[in-house]
Amino acid sequence: MYKSGDTITYRDTPYEYQEWTTYNGKQAKGFNCKCENLLQHVNVVSFGTITEDEMHERIDDYLDNVEHHQELQRLHNEGCAAYYASKTRWDNYTGD
Repeated sequence: MYKSGDTITYRDTPYEYQEWTTYNGKQAKGFNCKCENLLQHVNVVSFGTITEDEMHERIDDYLDNVEHHQELQRLHNEGCAAYYASKTRWDNYTGD
């Protein structure tokens, strides 16, 4: 199959297969995508999946639903802006 570090391409989107050892010594494997072109519409720099089918589903979603993800990002940004704008001198704790 794949070796750790192999780059695979699906719908012109590169992603990597990775293997690693977890904190408790178990072997793990999965896929990671850091494609800036794919993620340019969202506030995400990378995402991972356990299976290759899941990776293909996520890539399909980002490519096929650009407007939806742009709208979700817009709503998120506006919500954050409204929250910070609601803070006063006396109530300025944001949890950051």
